[in-house]
Amino acid sequence: MRKFICLLLWGLIMASCGERSNEKKLRILTCGIRHESNTFSTLVTDLSSFDVLRGEEVLGEKCLWSEYLKGEGVEVIPTLHAYAWPGGIVARNAYEMFRNEILEDIKKAGRLDGIYMDMHGALHVEGYEDAQADLIKRIRAIVGSEVIISGSFDLHGNLSDEFVKGLNLVTGFRTAPHRDGEETKLRAVKNLLKVLRQHKSPQITHVEIPILVPGEKSITEVEPLHSIYAELDTLERQEGILDVSIFVGYACADLPRSAMKVFVVAEDSVYLDKAKSEACSLAQSIWDLRHQMELDVESGDIYKMIKRAYQLPQKTIFISDSGDNTTAGAPGDNPQVIKALIDSNAKNALVAGLVDEEAYRKCVEIGIGKNIHLTLGGKKDTVFGSPLTLDVTIEALSPDSLLSTSRGVALVRSQGVDIAIINSRRSFTTLQDFEEIGLDPLSFKIVVVKLGYLYPELRDIAPAHLMALTSGFCNLDIPSLPFTQVQRPVYPLDLDMEWKAFF
Repeated sequence: MRKFICLLLWGLIMASCGERSNEKKLRILTCGIRHESNTFSTLVTDLSSFDVLRGEEVLGEKCLWSEYLKGEGVEVIPTLHAYAWPGGIVARNAYEMFRNEILEDIKKAGRLDGIYMDMHGALHVEGYEDAQADLIKRIRAIVGSEVIISGSFDLHGNLSDEFVKGLNLVTGFRTAPHRDGEETKLRAVKNLLKVLRQHKSPQITHVEIPILVPGEKSITEVEPLHSIYAELDTLERQEGILDVSIFVGYACADLPRSAMKVFVVAEDSVYLDKAKSEACSLAQSIWDLRHQMELDVESGDIYKMIKRAYQLPQKTIFISDSGDNTTAGAPGDNPQVIKALIDSNAKNALVAGLVDEEAYRKCVEIGIGKNIHLTLGGKKDTVFGSPLTLDVTIEALSPDSLLSTSRGVALVRSQGVDIAIINSRRSFTTLQDFEEIGLDPLSFKIVVVKLGYLYPELRDIAPAHLMALTSGFCNLDIPSLPFTQVQRPVYPLDLDMEWKAFF
């Protein structure tokens, strides 16, 4: 009898193993077009502005989300991932090329269980009312409704209803300045895998809050949003809730979909009412605190901020040239701050940096130690900026390995002001950006950066920070921007409006 029972158990075990070996391996495809499109900028983001990865390049060596999926026995199918620095709206031909390649790869991929979309959420394209909605509709036309699609987004994304209808799962960054990009992507694929394995039918619900707020007034490390974002982990641990996200939105986009939004993802329809209730509660709490969303640092015009910097006791003062913030889509070539520093007779000051490819090339041609009559800036932003002509000394150039790349820098000095002229549209956001040109930012009294809020590495080391309310395509005075397409009423364009969260 004992022998019979043992044989029976062995047979059951082997049958179970056989069933598992016959299970189909989950297949998840990944794609993405990431861009934050400033509709006020006069510069179009063209094809040459994008970094494009294909195939195994997408997964890289330290791609946490793909390593997680592979570790779980999932077959990852990478297609095109395109990214460009924030800027003006995207050229139609660039978007259509990327879109068509993604669609062709999906058609060739065969059976799919899921799709992971690595997006920003504020993409806008020439000639399209909503390119993100266009992309998801075309993907759905190929894969049908059964394939589960999960998207990860920057919290400054503007997601339309039409776009969200094509998704099953959505999650967004929870930090600004951004510290959790990789964590958010990992969360997106973990939720996707959970839904696939547990055969759930997730339901996305969201509430749009009629608020247009710049990133500099919606930092998650300070109140009032710090406490609200801190609740998200607890809220999504509730039974039946998969994800809770707050999208601050992108205010430099004059579009009907521009606003703050709260997204709650229910595991299935049974929990949808609960998800709606949580979304309303969260949205209402944000609305009630809208007047408290202000700059977390002292601000004023550039001349006042320069004067204030020399009054402060800290050894180094960072000043943000907020109107020409390239990380929010500005050109980065307005020399207004350089002029203000020279007019103020500033010493031991660094401007990091000014975008000017032509001036950069001239410095590289002439070489270190030479003097040159240089016209700086005002070449891209001709609305708010105008060229500034200076006599400068070329102090340093990037190492040879970087000179011909987009990271090339020429450091020049004029009347006590050092100016880092950069070869491509970007900002100094990390310590590496300074180190590559042999600079220690903390050795200067004033460091001007073309940012709004400081990015994490700079925020963590800055002894003091001031916000210069400069002119440009990223003007922080939201009511002064020429909005015509956003839905009205909206705060702060309509200060006396009333609103309640409801479905």
